[in-house]
Amino acid sequence: MLSDIAKYMIEHPSSIREIMELVAEFEKHPEKFPRPLIYLAGGWPQDPPPEILREKFLDVLNDDALWRKAARYSPTIGFPDLIELIPVYEREVFGRVGVVPDMVIVGLGSTEQTAALFKMLLNPGDEIIMTTPGYLNYKRQIDLEIDLKARVKYWNIIRDGSFSPSIEELKDLVTSRTKIVLIGTPGNPDGQIWDDDILKGVHDLAVDNNFFVVLDVAYRAFVFGDMPRAFQRPPFEREIWICSFSKEFRAPGWRISYVILPPDLSRAFNTIEQARVLAPVSPVQMTLIRLMSDRDALRKLRQFYDDGRRKYSNIARETVSVLREIENITVLEPAGGFYVFFNISKISQDDKKIWRELIDKKQLALAPGSDFNNAKGWLRLSFAPVVETPEKLREGLKRLKEYFMEVS
Repeated sequence: MLSDIAKYMIEHPSSIREIMELVAEFEKHPEKFPRPLIYLAGGWPQDPPPEILREKFLDVLNDDALWRKAARYSPTIGFPDLIELIPVYEREVFGRVGVVPDMVIVGLGSTEQTAALFKMLLNPGDEIIMTTPGYLNYKRQIDLEIDLKARVKYWNIIRDGSFSPSIEELKDLVTSRTKIVLIGTPGNPDGQIWDDDILKGVHDLAVDNNFFVVLDVAYRAFVFGDMPRAFQRPPFEREIWICSFSKEFRAPGWRISYVILPPDLSRAFNTIEQARVLAPVSPVQMTLIRLMSDRDALRKLRQFYDDGRRKYSNIARETVSVLREIENITVLEPAGGFYVFFNISKISQDDKKIWRELIDKKQLALAPGSDFNNAKGWLRLSFAPVVETPEKLREGLKRLKEYFMEVS
């Protein structure tokens, strides 16, 4: 007999899961389909990790003492040496000041640490405010962690096809039960970067109303222009940062992350993680200790990030340029990340129908906006799966243009 929450999760799958099942079917039985699938839906990097990461991993594997230590549990919050080095990584790679070891907890991936934050901060009946659009998995995590008993509110940050978050509109959503405002920057699915003055306004509201601002910065290594001020300043008093090594290192399979949070929350977070995961992965932590304690390795890593930003920026620019040739769609130009979010409401408000027809008729997989906190009439195109194979992107964009010409 399944629990009620398990039944609910099965009955309410995300479209991304449906897409993954479809991709598996394409790979298993390609003869069923008229041509190969172009997959522009997934949100994980496909370019290889930096070579310096492999070198440091091999150091751990080939040193008997390190290998023995890597086979043991670490403390729940991570190895002390890594915690001491993360502020160095923040400073040397991102130019960030004001992060100290007492603020840092290492974890088993940002998805897991986000869920632990929800468990730590939310009680049944409490409120969390998320953005529309926003990352699709947050809502499912909240449902799971708080057993469908937390109230989710949505703050619309797009007006007339433009990124335009309003503090006044946020004020109208905040009540005495609000515990979290959750923001992604650069955003998924929208690729927008939040101005620090707006973030300061959100934080001032948090101080006045006793809630926390949780910033998911998984895509900060993929900023296309200058590094935003917000990514270089110290954390505000009531901010919690979720940082994903997985995206930055192009190594999502390693499941490694950290949170930066007020030190007075550390004990509670640590206690929850002791019961949930016990400890982060030791060999990965040992690798990062080797990397971050080597100044030349950090220099190489920073160069890897800079090269990657140019690569992702170029493919984003090409994608936007082609999309703007299609009549009756509005493109939200990204400032970072993996995605281009575009509005199709002049053609159809039913983004799920368009999404499905693109798969069935053009063998092109995108992601429907409705899944991203009910952003109806939008589609998300991810160029991350094809950043190493731009010819696939061009074929996908060709099929997309064909489809919209046919339905216009």
